[in-house]
Amino acid sequence: MNPPPPLAPRTTSDPEKASPPSEASDDTKARCDEIEQGMGVTKIEALYYVFGRGWKLALLWFSIGLIAYVYALSGSTTSTYAAFATSAFGKHTIVGTIAVITGIMSAVAQPFIAKLADLLSRPFALSASLVLYTVGYIMVAAAPDIQTVVAGRAVYTLGQTGISRVQDILVADITSLQWRGFVSAATSLPFVVNAFVAGYITQGIHALSDNGWRWGYGMFAILVPVSLLPAILILFWGGHKAKKLGALSLASSSYARRHVLEQMEPPHRTLWEKIVFYWVRLDGLGLLLIGFSFAGLLAPATLKTTAKGGYKNPSLIALLVVGGVLFISFLVWEFRFASHPIMPRRVMNRTFLCCIAIDFLYYFSGFLTSAYYDSWVYIIKPHWSDKNYTYFTNTMTVGLCGFAIFAGLILRYTHRYKLLQISGLCLRVLGEGIAFLAVNGNQSDVVLVMSRIIISMGGAITVTSTQVASQGSVPHADMALAMAILSLWTKLGGSIASAIAAAVWDHQVPKHLEKYLAATHTKAERAKIFGSIVVARKTEPHDLVNKAYTEAFWGLHLAALIVSVFALIAGLLTREFHLGDAHNTVETDKVVRIRGKDEVDEETVRRKAEEVEARLRREIEQERAARST
Repeated sequence: MNPPPPLAPRTTSDPEKASPPSEASDDTKARCDEIEQGMGVTKIEALYYVFGRGWKLALLWFSIGLIAYVYALSGSTTSTYAAFATSAFGKHTIVGTIAVITGIMSAVAQPFIAKLADLLSRPFALSASLVLYTVGYIMVAAAPDIQTVVAGRAVYTLGQTGISRVQDILVADITSLQWRGFVSAATSLPFVVNAFVAGYITQGIHALSDNGWRWGYGMFAILVPVSLLPAILILFWGGHKAKKLGALSLASSSYARRHVLEQMEPPHRTLWEKIVFYWVRLDGLGLLLIGFSFAGLLAPATLKTTAKGGYKNPSLIALLVVGGVLFISFLVWEFRFASHPIMPRRVMNRTFLCCIAIDFLYYFSGFLTSAYYDSWVYIIKPHWSDKNYTYFTNTMTVGLCGFAIFAGLILRYTHRYKLLQISGLCLRVLGEGIAFLAVNGNQSDVVLVMSRIIISMGGAITVTSTQVASQGSVPHADMALAMAILSLWTKLGGSIASAIAAAVWDHQVPKHLEKYLAATHTKAERAKIFGSIVVARKTEPHDLVNKAYTEAFWGLHLAALIVSVFALIAGLLTREFHLGDAHNTVETDKVVRIRGKDEVDEETVRRKAEEVEARLRREIEQERAARST
């Protein structure tokens, strides 16, 4: 199968070549030309005025594939290390707190990375993310205490989020709607391969031990930078070449006009004016408000067990109050005062809002159980080897990535997404129902594995369909921001669920351990069992330990099952549209195709750019003359 062609916007008057009209209103389409397209979007569109068929295009795809593979290898191994890194310091219980912190940071980082990629460039955002990723992994690998582990995870979460987000943006930049789901799924396919490799790596470095996890983090501080370098270099080179040839003026009329104006009247900005310029366009105040507001609202749920008096502690009450005030302030700022808001109203069409609801509820139901699910399974299955346990923890990842390929192919050949999306949501409800059997006593290997497979199948179909629908409902200039908004709310949904899960876990597990082990274990011994899954797995009588943890987990599984039904209701409210060869359903003239060598000839591109700029110069001079008279 040939790879889908890269982005090459062109205007066509042939109705058979244009995609069918979308749900977007005429008003929305009319405003597309008025949107000030960011430099990052302009550079990526201009890239294909200098990239035609040949080695440059092949190298770009190879670079994206290399990023996907190494990133997947990292995720397939290090995702299981958090429980052992915290257990090494006797602090396994803060896994939930870490999940909340990293979830909030990942969510808030989404619009920041998207705005950075739009405002400056895709390779710049990728480079900044790489630095954070590497520093964070080094911090965790060399951590002398639990505080450094938490800080390192916070830093590398920002880097991980950036790498993943820019990779997704690049794929969406250069593929048509009909291929978007398949190619996005293909970049996740290495997770399937690496899931089988991960077990050998984990076992080979003894990662599931007091210090083996350090090697697991440290090796990727070297592998990931080396793997990302080709993509960063080729993107920077392509952007420089496009600017040199004047292809930026061909890619965006808003850029071309701004460029001509700057030639006629060169701007003189002081350093402070430049700082203000980027602060406003990144919506720095909005990012700070939403970050601190959710930190204040969610952190108390994980801190109440360690704070004196629980929720009655004045510090936790203050956090909740401040968090609520900041969240209200964020909404007021975004919808009343921000000139470049994180969530502009123009992207809030019906399909996009439904996609937000679907993914928010999907992540919410999933994270109610996922924060402690692997720990629970590790405890209740003491006969599983480290390799088999790692295979199981990757079952969900393999299913999500593997089934997403089939979902992408169905989208490609049916050119529709809604029925497929609803099918995925129904499968997810079925999978959650089977998972509920496990906390009701049926803990057979078949039930545990099948529930993960069916949930992953439904999740793969749901996420792929929602991704394509949300991206297709907005113009290219808003695409990265729309992706970030969707991810922001879904990750916040996961963070809220993680906070609830941590609060329930911290309260229910000690309570049930006391209920079943008070006669045989002292309070200090029970605290050790609660503080380390390694200790809990080895503690006898194991059937009572199993019973304590399972009963503590029961309510979270029931809630996850109920919430998954609400996601299905949101799916029924989306609007269907055609998935064709256009980049999106708003700008149907932006058709995605590979340019021939004659179209990317340097002299041809330079001449066309000069013609566009000359025409704009005449128009601007005529406008000024008209105003002066």
